[in-house]
Amino acid sequence: MNELRVTMLGPFDLSAHGGGAGGSVEPLVRKAQYLLALVLLAPGRTLRRDLAAATLWPEAGPDTSRRAIRQALWRLHQATDGPERAGGRLLVADGDVIHVNPDRPLWIDTVTLTRAAREAETGAPADERVLRRLARAAELYRGPFLESCHDEWCLAYRARLEDRCLTLLDALSHGYERLGDGAAATAWAHRLLDVEPAHERSHRRLMRLYYDGGDRTRALRQLAECRLVLRRELDVTPSAQTEALGAAIRADRGSVTRPPDGDRVLAERALGGTEPLAGPLEGFRSELAALRASIEAIGARLGR
Repeated sequence: MNELRVTMLGPFDLSAHGGGAGGSVEPLVRKAQYLLALVLLAPGRTLRRDLAAATLWPEAGPDTSRRAIRQALWRLHQATDGPERAGGRLLVADGDVIHVNPDRPLWIDTVTLTRAAREAETGAPADERVLRRLARAAELYRGPFLESCHDEWCLAYRARLEDRCLTLLDALSHGYERLGDGAAATAWAHRLLDVEPAHERSHRRLMRLYYDGGDRTRALRQLAECRLVLRRELDVTPSAQTEALGAAIRADRGSVTRPPDGDRVLAERALGGTEPLAGPLEGFRSELAALRASIEAIGARLGR
């Protein structure tokens, strides 16, 4: 039986792999893509018809939205339920709800990424095999969730998945730094900054890696870039830890390799331990807390 693969990070894509003919699946119009995404992301992969209609066709009347739902379901059936695909329809409309057929083999990029991010939340691994597996999951992030969609419901999911991607990329950079693989740690830190340019801890990691690799000029340029980005994106200045690390690099005091106790100890040592410092991600965490509150409010309206 063919496995249906659903890609929603970056450009939407459907493809079939496995025991049947396989290959590309008939392209879907955007509203059909969005309906499939809503059902796949719903709790229990079950979504009420009226909620789907209100989310995707908020300005339409009841008759128009019901007709639009039927048309989108028909398009999904045509694309995903050809005669060579055993196991029944992918989406089953059962009275007032639409749900995913549990008998259909299904792979979803957002599920793989989320699982890897949850694993990474337990701490940056120092096992190269684990890091390679997490790296394969991180490569799935090809861009924002449903990049063609700019509706409110989509923005909430997009922010949540970007947060999980940042967790995964940070763990990869940190993990390779712990292994002593400066090139890989640098590459993953840059990948993270491509997604979130204001991630201050990644700027500090690059400053350390460049300096310990013998390139003080590049380390200081990274500090300058950090200042510029934080001012432009968040209208804030770098934390005391970042500035302390920059001062240590500017003074050329020797190795600034990340100590076991983390950025807090590094900054305190650079400052001579004369003042208490806030955690390195307090500002970033505050931003995430506000974002998560917004996500939860929107999610509540979508039945999550």
